[in-house]
Formats: sequence, structure tokens, C-alpha cells
Amino acid sequence: MTTSQTTVINKQDPEIEAYRKGLLADVQGYISQQIASGDMPPDYQVAGLSGGEKAATAAARAGLGAYRPYLNQGSASINQGSNAMLQGIGALQGTGAMYDPNSYSSYMNPYENEAVQTAMSDIQRSGDIQREGLRSQAIGSGAFGGSRGQLSMSELDRNTMQQQANTAAQMRAAGYQNAQQQAMGAFDSSMNRQQQLGQMTGQMATGLGQLGIQQAGLGEMATGLATQDISNLLTTGATERGVNQAGLDALRLTNLQRYSQPYQQYGFLSDIYSGTPTSQSTMTSSSAPQVSPFQTTLGLGISGLAAASGAKTAGIF
Repeated sequence: MTTSQTTVINKQDPEIEAYRKGLLADVQGYISQQIASGDMPPDYQVAGLSGGEKAATAAARAGLGAYRPYLNQGSASINQGSNAMLQGIGALQGTGAMYDPNSYSSYMNPYENEAVQTAMSDIQRSGDIQREGLRSQAIGSGAFGGSRGQLSMSELDRNTMQQQANTAAQMRAAGYQNAQQQAMGAFDSSMNRQQQLGQMTGQMATGLGQLGIQQAGLGEMATGLATQDISNLLTTGATERGVNQAGLDALRLTNLQRYSQPYQQYGFLSDIYSGTPTSQSTMTSSSAPQVSPFQTTLGLGISGLAAASGAKTAGIF
């Protein structure tokens, strides 16, 4: 019985196989060199604060509490206004008091008694003159010392005294009324001045309070403007830092590309070598009983084994 075995061997082109082995050696050597030198992929870098952000930070720190002087000034002005308001209220107290009628004595004319006495003397002198006239008339008529003359004299004396009393009363009444008017006028003027003072003090207090609020508002406005400046600096600074970060990222990508380029080139060569077709050879082997040269000459093959067996039996070979 004959058996047959077929073996297919795929073999790389010797030149390509040499290139592959050389590539493997180069890759191993390059990687070993990279490990030995400590050469690693580029690190990530973070951009630091930009100039604008640093300026914003410094401005924010410098501006802490910048509003306090304005607030202190505003508080001081408000306190002054409160004190002035209290003073104004104190000035208004007592302005509704009633007039004291006995206060006229301070305004009485100190020369009133002299004026009254002078008027009395004048009236008396006028009466004396009239008395002399009546006496002269009585003497001329021969009735001096009579009852009629005495009656005229008595009437003259009574009229003189009455005139003196009326004149004194009128003068003193006029002086009293004048003193009362002056006293009442002075009282009203004093109350009016005190009320005006209280009102002016109250107005000043209101102004001081408003000034204090405005001063405190200046602090708030200054802080708000400073905050706006800081915000603008932060915005521009963030843009600057973003540009710097983009530059660092681009630099890392460039360095990473340079670092990876040898590996990519080795991989490119490996892909080329991997795609190179290989050669194929087929080897077939078989085993069968040995045949005689006669059979070979006759062209008998495996299919003529039966005939060969018969020939052997016949003693041909």
C-alpha cells in the first residue's frame, strides 16, 4: 500500500527577511536607548497668571477696605447731623412759652418820674399864673377876699390838681404801655430767633445727614468702580493666559510629534514589510513497493500494481 504526504512551506524573501530583522534590531536598540536616557514624552504645562491677572489680584488686595475712610467720614457727618438735630430740638424748646407781663419793668423809662414831675411843675406854674390873674382881677374890682374870689381860687386849685393827676396818669399809662409793647416785642423777637435757630439747626442737621450718606455712597461707588476695573483686568488677563496656554499646548503637541515620529516611521516600515508577499513552495513525498526496471520501462505506475503482482507471480521478475 502506498502512502503520500504533501508539505507546503511559505518562506519570506531572504532580502525582505533581512530587512525585517534589521528593523527589529533597530527598534529594540532605539527603545533601549530611550529607556536608558530617560527620554519621556513631553510633560503638560499650565500657563501661569498673566500680567493682567496679577495686576487684578494686586488691585483687589490693595483695594480691600478702601471704602472705610468714606464710610467713616459719612458716619462722622451723620453723627454731627444727629447732634445738630438734638441741638435744634433743644433750641425749639420753650419757644411756645407764655409772655410774662411782669417783664415790662425792665423796659420802663428810668426818666419817667422826672418827666412826670416836670409836667406837674409846669401845670402848677400855669395854675399859679392863673391864680395871680384872678387875684389881680379881685383887687381891681374890690372883691379881693370875698366869697366869690375864694370860690374862684378853690376852683382853680381843683382844676390844677385834676390836670396834674390826669397828666401824670396819662404819662404813666403811656410809659407802661410802651414798656409792655417793648417787652412783648423783645419776647416775640427772642422766640422767633430761637425758632429760626432751631429750624436752621435742623436744616443743617438734615444737610449733614445727606452729606454723610453721599460720603458713604462715594465709598460704595469707588469700590464698585474698582471692582469693575478688576473685572476688566481679569477678563483681559484670562485672554492673555489662554493665549499662553494655547502656546504651551501647541509646543507640547509639537514635541510629542517629534518624540513619536521615530515610532511612527518604524511602524510605517513594519507595515510595508508586513504587506510584502511571501514565496510558496510545495513538496510532495510518497512511499510504495519497489518496482522492477521492467515496470518502469513499460510505464507502469501505481495504477499497474495488480499487473506487477501478476508478473511477479509469473516469474518475470
